[in-house]
Amino acid sequence: MTEWYFVWVEGLRGPMPQKWSSEGLWGQIGRQDVIVRFALSDAEAHLPLDELARRHPIPDER
Repeated sequence: MTEWYFVWVEGLRGPMPQKWSSEGLWGQIGRQDVIVRFALSDAEAHLPLDELARRHPIPDER
């Protein structure tokens, strides 16, 4: 079963939201640019990035 994650990473212009699947996590776990990763429920996995960003904002203490 594929699990989904909503991830904030440091981009060139600031934090950028991304959605990762458990199938694509190989090699991603150790990335130094990951700010935070949230596990998504089945219902959230189908939401667009802008809605996920509203639901899972970047923590204040980065």
